[in-house]
Amino acid sequence: MSLLLTVAMQDTKAQDSTTVKTTKKGHWWHPDSLVNRKLNFLPIPAASISPETGLRAGLVLEYFFNAAGHRKDSFPKTRDSYAYLEGMYSTRKQVLVESFGLMYTPGEKYQIRNRVGYVDNNERLWGFGNQTVGNKDYEKVRYSRWYLQTAATRQIKNQFFVGLNVNVSYTYNIDETIKDTNFLAGQPGETGSRVIGLGPTIIWDKRDHVLNPHHGWYGEAGITYHTHAFGSNYNYTLYFADVRKYFPFHDNSVLAMQGYAELTNGTVPWREQSRMGNATIMRGYFAGRYRDNQYAAAQVEYRKPVHRLFTLAAFVSAGQVQHNIDEFNLSDMRAAGGLGVRVMANKAKNIYLRFDFAASTDRTTGFYFKVGEAF
Repeated sequence: MSLLLTVAMQDTKAQDSTTVKTTKKGHWWHPDSLVNRKLNFLPIPAASISPETGLRAGLVLEYFFNAAGHRKDSFPKTRDSYAYLEGMYSTRKQVLVESFGLMYTPGEKYQIRNRVGYVDNNERLWGFGNQTVGNKDYEKVRYSRWYLQTAATRQIKNQFFVGLNVNVSYTYNIDETIKDTNFLAGQPGETGSRVIGLGPTIIWDKRDHVLNPHHGWYGEAGITYHTHAFGSNYNYTLYFADVRKYFPFHDNSVLAMQGYAELTNGTVPWREQSRMGNATIMRGYFAGRYRDNQYAAAQVEYRKPVHRLFTLAAFVSAGQVQHNIDEFNLSDMRAAGGLGVRVMANKAKNIYLRFDFAASTDRTTGFYFKVGEAF
């Protein structure tokens, strides 16, 4: 709940000059006053728990804005943009410094998404493919990594964007705690990797809100070519697709659906292989519990408001990884599901805190605390 406390402590200078009535319900500590404050900057002394990191603590600076400024009510409408800068340290001695931004320029002429960061990671490795060792038989791999992921697109018509995506990843200082297996032996990128990719991307973004969609849909597809010509020391191609649909109901509940795929060909370094499980899809699986060159997953989530400040959620997902596309089959499908609570942090920006608990068919579990919906 540190986020709500932080919102309450924001200086009133972050608000506009409109005078707020100081009735009993207008006190800063009252829930209705917290969620109705005008929100721009949000510094969060953050603590989170997930299977990948254990207990992680640090500082996150969130920034919410509308690039159209006072023109945001004009046509065509410009949706809100947001960005964050975070620095985190975990009980597993992981260091993360990351900046992310998703911006719609005035009139949504352009959509620009950018993620850049550094991680000193202590990761678990169970091997590769859809069949691996048991949950407790993992090896530990420590490495350092710099990364940049950017997509810059221009709207053609009707919220349909076309542009380019860039992917840069440099992994080094790899140190593996070897048991009886030595999973990295002979793997591409065993001692490090540098990949640089560029390719076209298309986005059709009909969502009403980025962090908390209630209706509309979202579709993205792209191809990223990683070649020696760009400075990459591995040649491979990544094909990416992400499709989401939101069905609103009369009681303000929402049924959300997503299909997701990452398919590759060529020589893919182990750290760049697709990894099943994270805080957005296949929740309940440790990120990288299964990893390989091909990955596909789908999920469904039902979100039901039960109070002006609270929403309950239930979700299920299914997916698998394979080395080759023609190896996908129903018998290798893995599933996960769980329940969650969303707590409104700011009504004006439609921002919620998300608390999820998930379990998988592999008898693994995860608890997730994030800002905004999973998808």
